Amino acid sequence: MAAGRSSFTPRDAGLLVLLALLWGNSFLFIKTAVEEIPPGWVVAGRLSIGGALLVVIVVLRGLRIPAGRRTLAALALIGVAGTAAGWFGQAWAQQSLDSGLVAVLNATTPAATLVLAVLTGIERLYAARVVGLLVAAVGSIVIIGGEVSAGGPLLALVIAAVAPFAYGLGSVITRKEISGRVKTLPAVGTQLVAGAVVMTVLSLALEGPPPAPLDLSLWPALALFALGLLGTGVAFIIYFTLIGSVGATNASMVTYLVPIVGLIAGALVRGERFGPNVFAGAAILVVGVYLAQRRPAEVVSASEETAVEDELGVPPPV
Repeated sequence: MAAGRSSFTPRDAGLLVLLALLWGNSFLFIKTAVEEIPPGWVVAGRLSIGGALLVVIVVLRGLRIPAGRRTLAALALIGVAGTAAGWFGQAWAQQSLDSGLVAVLNATTPAATLVLAVLTGIERLYAARVVGLLVAAVGSIVIIGGEVSAGGPLLALVIAAVAPFAYGLGSVITRKEISGRVKTLPAVGTQLVAGAVVMTVLSLALEGPPPAPLDLSLWPALALFALGLLGTGVAFIIYFTLIGSVGATNASMVTYLVPIVGLIAGALVRGERFGPNVFAGAAILVVGVYLAQRRPAEVVSASEETAVEDELGVPPPV
């Protein structure tokens, strides 16, 4: 993928805002859906709808479907362990946590990805990154500690905080096995379909058959449909379009907007209210993520930038 521009056009800025709205409101969609739909089926539905959209686009554009045992195995692993697992953790946690809170905790995704990339030898640690990771950890502790002190469910908070590591795992596998070998949309479509198949089987085994569509209230049904179509399929298309236009670094600015949208959406639609620990922790967390994503100027080369922009793993993810 060619390196993108370093500046935004009005179209790019509009796409960035639209992406933040789609991903930020995805937590609201999840919260609404899990009121009547078990979390496993929420994830299976999201994967199925989003994957179907991408597969249709791939077919209509005549793009080549990924082939080869190793490639397909890697895409399936990304779809299950790197996507579905994180989505399930967040959906399960939102049975007892507010949507805005989970949106804020999801902002640790870039830091979680960096930790796993360093451990697997893909990325190197620099002083600013170490400081950033420590600051991000402090922000998470401030948020979780304040919620636990107020009587919040510890297990759900921990799962919501750990879920972004699944997305980091997906990113690491992608960079090792997929980047530069498979076109973006076919790769993402394949991993979503693989995740949908596995989540359907697991949900049948662990949660029983899904609720009948006619038994669902209007809003949970619409929320699941919007989550799959807009928060997954359309959002992925916009995200990779942005990477192609302005580069991965600029596109990752959505990371800082999603928690804001999530908090506002939860407050306006569901009347969610948060203590000062959430806002203080969110601010600390965003600063930490920003520092963790920075590189010393002397180590940023054209080859490194291209490698980053070829990455198919997605941050939030909501």
